[in-house]
Amino acid sequence: MLTEKRRYSLEIWALGLGYYLFYTPYSGLTKALSNGLLPGTNGPVRGPVLLPLSAIATVVGMLGFITMMGWWKYAGRREFFGVQVPFPRRLTFLSGVCLATIMATTTLAFSFGGLSIVLVLVLLRGGTLVIAPIVDHIVGRRVRWFSWIAMLVSLAAVLVVLSDASNYTLTIAATIDIIAYLLAYFFKLQFMSRLAKSDQRAATLRYFVEEQMVASPLLVLALIVMAFIGAGDLMMDFRVGLTSFISTPGAVFAVMVGLFYAALCICTTLIFLDRRENTFCMPMHCGSSMLSGFTATAILAYIFNQSSPTTAQSISAGFIAIALGFLSPLHHFNRYREKLKRALGFGRTPAFVPAQRLFLFVCSGNTCRSPMAAAIANAEIAARLGIPIASLETVNVRALSAGISARVGAPLTEEAAEVLRSLSVPVQPHAARNLTPELAADAELIFCMTSAHRKAVIEMLPGIAGKTYCLDTEADIADPIGEGMAAYVACARQIQRLVHLRLNEIGLAAT
Repeated sequence: MLTEKRRYSLEIWALGLGYYLFYTPYSGLTKALSNGLLPGTNGPVRGPVLLPLSAIATVVGMLGFITMMGWWKYAGRREFFGVQVPFPRRLTFLSGVCLATIMATTTLAFSFGGLSIVLVLVLLRGGTLVIAPIVDHIVGRRVRWFSWIAMLVSLAAVLVVLSDASNYTLTIAATIDIIAYLLAYFFKLQFMSRLAKSDQRAATLRYFVEEQMVASPLLVLALIVMAFIGAGDLMMDFRVGLTSFISTPGAVFAVMVGLFYAALCICTTLIFLDRRENTFCMPMHCGSSMLSGFTATAILAYIFNQSSPTTAQSISAGFIAIALGFLSPLHHFNRYREKLKRALGFGRTPAFVPAQRLFLFVCSGNTCRSPMAAAIANAEIAARLGIPIASLETVNVRALSAGISARVGAPLTEEAAEVLRSLSVPVQPHAARNLTPELAADAELIFCMTSAHRKAVIEMLPGIAGKTYCLDTEADIADPIGEGMAAYVACARQIQRLVHLRLNEIGLAAT
């Protein structure tokens, strides 16, 4: 049984708004605490003192949210002493370790003296914008020209802000913290792209729950262990944060920092888990946090007479804005252009217009099994929707096919066309094509004819593993080429039965 699918509308923008609304008080409170600006704090609160209590609050907020949403059911399970308990996979555990590192280094970054909120955000967000296309390239996602340009512009932003050396103090500890943050994101984005950036809601929520059940509890456990050891100033600060600091007025603000972080972490994780490229999701994440940084800085300047961003910091933030401008809007520029042309009455509808619900069938050469499956699926979809098959272009559900090693332009085999006609399935003009990252990204589900095809697709494009299945989950669909008409008829009928089953499983109701 296929799992429930995620649908895309304006959700990512709502998450971006939530991220902004929670990141503003998080960054502002952290900086105000570290500068000793809040009432009753009796001076600056060092980052390592602040971190333990805020991390505990994040655990409570995050696991409370998962419980309230009823998402524990999506986690993997292991049996211990006859009891099934939620248990992460190896890669989600490693991703949780990365997120724990990000949680710790983010809070510490805002607490370092001599570093403004805007400067920290330029370093963190500029760094992640540089990382994003590299990760997409590593995991096999297409990286377009404007993504590389955005990466270079982001790198320029980092260099500009670092050139303003007279207006900040970047200690060795702060440098290590920022490097650890960026390395954690470098690996986390790879784990996430391989495990969860797909249309599969269950896969997405499994990743989310398993990562979160590791990240914040692991951070708290590490802080407790280091506080218990108490060797050196850093570990002693952790011990203070877990003991005497709890009874001070600053503890309330530390708890608020942790709860705000839990909320923003939920928003940003779900932004990143959107199925589209990291270079599409990253602008929402970076843009929201940069805006929140300026908002928090303005609030601190107004209430506590703190310094405004320097000219270099503002210029570098402008570079980040330019980088963001190169990213998200241009990802679908061609699609928007074609829509505008059609709206104005110019030109004809192109041969392929990505549909909101696209089901893709894949075989080797794209001349037999996969085009038969797509034709059968389109006929079934049209029947269920109660429309002529020629009208599928006007609705948001359709099927297409592709090959792994197709001879581009090759026609449908004569036997395949004949057997489709015998099943009363319209035969449309066909030219073989290969699977592309764009076609795979637009597909809601990808059905392969054999397990070898599925393996090849995932090796080619690891990021789509979560939405790639064998059409027959129990056996391969044999290639009928060269086996005579009886083999073609048997193959087509098998495909017809499986397509009917799959459309039922995804909830495409019959009329």
